[in-house]
Amino acid sequence: MKQFFYRSRQTAVGAVLLALIVLLIIPGIARAKLKSTIGGMFLPAIGVSSVGNNVIGVLSSKSLNPVQDEVNDQAIDSDLKLENIHLRAENLRLRAAADWGLRVPWRTKLAQVIGRDSFNWWRRVKLNLGSQHGIRSNQPLVSIEGYLVGRITEVGLKTSWAVLLGDPNCRFSALIKSSRQQGGIVSPRRFNSNYRIVELTYLPNDIEVRPGNLVVTSGLGGAFPKEIPVGQVEDSWLSRDGLYLEAKVKIHADLNRLEEVRILTEY
Repeated sequence: MKQFFYRSRQTAVGAVLLALIVLLIIPGIARAKLKSTIGGMFLPAIGVSSVGNNVIGVLSSKSLNPVQDEVNDQAIDSDLKLENIHLRAENLRLRAAADWGLRVPWRTKLAQVIGRDSFNWWRRVKLNLGSQHGIRSNQPLVSIEGYLVGRITEVGLKTSWAVLLGDPNCRFSALIKSSRQQGGIVSPRRFNSNYRIVELTYLPNDIEVRPGNLVVTSGLGGAFPKEIPVGQVEDSWLSRDGLYLEAKVKIHADLNRLEEVRILTEY
């Protein structure tokens, strides 16, 4: 038995020496082909082993914490639903803008709000349209729902600035729609933390002004076209000198949510 193992070992050593001698003697190209052939005999087994290990690793990671996997899936679903809601809201908003643009007799251009004045956040915005788009000073702005928002004050080549309702530089003539009584919209002279509040002043002191009365532009002076919705009356009082009535008006447009506006270019 010992002699058998001894001879086997000698045979193995001899085979290895012979293989080395052959590898040293044969040309380089043949040597490379031989190595590739020998290596190919073992690659399938190695490949199967690697794939198996990968599969086992994935399955292990999935099965180690199924609760966390479910939480992650729910988070992804929630994100997708929220994104869909935002896209739907934006789609509806832009459709409303397109529909309103078809209903009115004026020519308008849709502009995006790209900035706000840090010193006058509620009352001044920057738009992405300028003189090269046909924008000029004093052109009116309306929300995509058709509510009055403000007017253009500064025009650059590609952008412009606009003041919004409630700014001291955005005064205009308005009237109560039901009674056709006219007055002037001015910035609030009484402090109010609500940025959507303006005042309608110089109304005749012998009329009745009720909460809920709708206020629209009068068209006087040519600053804004007639009958653009502005807001509705919340309260009224007699002026200090008793010569006229004043009213608190809440404007329709939410100035803090402006993302797009329409600029009236021809009216």
